[in-house]
Amino acid sequence: MQDLDKELSRIYDFDIDKIYPLKNYYVIETSEGKRILKSVNCSPERIMFVHGAKEHLYSNGFKNIDRYVCNKSKSPASFINGILYTVSESVEGRECDFNNRDDVIRASKTLAMLHKTSKGYIPPQNSIIRSDLGKLPEYFSKRLEEIKRTKKMAQRERNEFDYLVLEYIDYFYELGENALEKIHNSKYYDVVKKSQEERLFCHHDYTHCNIICKDLETSVINFEHCTFDLKVYDVANLLRRKMRKCNWDINEAMVIIDAYTSIEPISKEEFEILEIMLQFPQKFWRVVNRYYNSRRIKREKNFIARFNEVIEEIEYHKRFLNEFNKIVQ
Repeated sequence: MQDLDKELSRIYDFDIDKIYPLKNYYVIETSEGKRILKSVNCSPERIMFVHGAKEHLYSNGFKNIDRYVCNKSKSPASFINGILYTVSESVEGRECDFNNRDDVIRASKTLAMLHKTSKGYIPPQNSIIRSDLGKLPEYFSKRLEEIKRTKKMAQRERNEFDYLVLEYIDYFYELGENALEKIHNSKYYDVVKKSQEERLFCHHDYTHCNIICKDLETSVINFEHCTFDLKVYDVANLLRRKMRKCNWDINEAMVIIDAYTSIEPISKEEFEILEIMLQFPQKFWRVVNRYYNSRRIKREKNFIARFNEVIEEIEYHKRFLNEFNKIVQ
């Protein structure tokens, strides 16, 4: 810890009063307030893209974020003992509660403001640009292939989890296959082109622990996954996380959509893509993919519990898609 303390004092301008570990990062108490020190598993050029994105938001008025603190060399990332670290401003408050309607509305409006102010982003020249625009059909196809492979593995192994997979896998595969077909028949690439022209980026990890509430302010942290993408990617993820807490209640979905669109519009074509994203069996794919790519014996009961959650959602999800389709039309 002392070596880290000395290196930080050498690299940064602030004076350190105290440094201590917390979860997966360090808290630094400095002469200028609290700072967060994190090791990052990416390149300095990738951090430059994230840094540029945060500064773009800040300059456009979206100021409630965990801005990076640059070192004496004006860089947002520093190598210390061979490990790449970032230092960011500490954001005080509590994590967003998706069971609280006021919090959900705040999160939805904040996401809309993030997207609105992200438009026009031009990354720094020395950054690695990340974009997922136009890749959704490829991702769907890849995940469908992975689902196919898991079926073969389940047929070969035949334990309790495998029997569950074999009972339901055809339903979920057909659901995903239909979503892929819909993407090809939609105006997906027209929407991608518009987003490319807008130069809008997404957070890509917009979950409760990255949305911080304090009094009337709502802040967003941990932008390490941000990328150029359709704004409905973030909206879909927010909806999924809330819908799983309320049995896919369309009325709760409309609370999110109404709050978001009060600030940033969603076109009919974007709504259609949003519906397709919500149709794809994302949770099913994630559970079976992780199961068949992990050491499964000791954790089988845990995966069975997760898989049962997926099964319990089937009828609620069907009803939701039918009701959402009427809204899109």
